[in-house]
Amino acid sequence: MKKKIAVLSATLLLMAGAVNASGLNGDYKGNPIVKVTSNGKPLEAGEVPAMIYDGNTLVPISLLRQLGTSVTWDGDAYQVDVKLPEPPAAPPATADKSEAMKQQNDVKKLKKYAEASELYLKLQTLGESLDSARTTIRLTADAMNAGKAEASSLISIAKTSYFKANEMLTNLTKETTESVYDDFNKYGIDTSQMRFTLTDYQESARHYQLALDYLDKYVRDKKASDNNEYLNSIGKADDYAKIAKEKSSKGYAKWSKNVQNF
Repeated sequence: MKKKIAVLSATLLLMAGAVNASGLNGDYKGNPIVKVTSNGKPLEAGEVPAMIYDGNTLVPISLLRQLGTSVTWDGDAYQVDVKLPEPPAAPPATADKSEAMKQQNDVKKLKKYAEASELYLKLQTLGESLDSARTTIRLTADAMNAGKAEASSLISIAKTSYFKANEMLTNLTKETTESVYDDFNKYGIDTSQMRFTLTDYQESARHYQLALDYLDKYVRDKKASDNNEYLNSIGKADDYAKIAKEKSSKGYAKWSKNVQNF
């Protein structure tokens, strides 16, 4: 069972640890290199390392062999046959059932740790999307204040950027139901920071929407009062977004490390 947990740990590590790799381990032909470990011990990379390519983590077959996987290459058919290690034999009837249950619980706990890491990763991505919306909103305001004609077209781009970020927020809010939080709590995962982070992003998005509304009026009517309301709203949106991004970054670092050290 320990061998099975070790293989699962390595698999989940790939899922949760592929972000922000560029600059940490170098790159291979322009692609960020990913350091692959099993139970905290690095696997030896061959001529071609594991890497992030087009948003996906690619792992060479040679690394799979180090985990006990049987890999057979058929050069004629350009086909690879992969056989996972055989699961351990069922314990004798006299084996301690409590130990078997503990191992099963460890597997479930490891999965939850990986899910927590993945949720914080999604929150980080949401923060990046809101940053993009913020940039286009501020570019519109700068163009307006400089009296540039393109302010009218930039406001449309800003709205599109915001709507994409808000759609991501809506979907993430729907995914994180009370049952999801309850499952995390069962395995000792504190969900309060997850809730606070998501709430801060919601407040940030709400104020970005207000900023867009007032900026739209300012572009159209050129009233100073609308510009003042815009500045007030975008200031609050930035404050909430900054807090949420810090929480999501810390949460991801914590739970991805817990997966590695499990």
